[in-house]
Amino acid sequence: MSHSRWDTYKAKRLREMEADAQPHAEYEQAGRDLELGDQLRAIRMRRGLSQKIVAERSGMSQPALSRIEGGGGIPDIATLLRLGAAMAVRFRVELVVDDDITEIEPLTVHHRRLENA
Repeated sequence: MSHSRWDTYKAKRLREMEADAQPHAEYEQAGRDLELGDQLRAIRMRRGLSQKIVAERSGMSQPALSRIEGGGGIPDIATLLRLGAAMAVRFRVELVVDDDITEIEPLTVHHRRLENA
């Protein structure tokens, strides 16, 4: 998906989410998926890597990586580790336990460059 088409698609999904008076778990999950996909794409692009190269290095198909970057779902921890290694970054995933959960916070992926990369 080209950058301008992606921006249009993302804006449409976010508008749909905001237009719904009652929040739905599916919309909230879609928002988190989009955010993670945006973060992964931004890291890949800052590193000057194509989807094809990152996909090959991480042992996945380019369409699978495109789907993740497009908000098509949150990858499991093993996949995140492979993607990080492919982009020479290390991800830290923070999990917080709160007995009084009133709102679900989006998954945030922090990254830092690996030394000797």
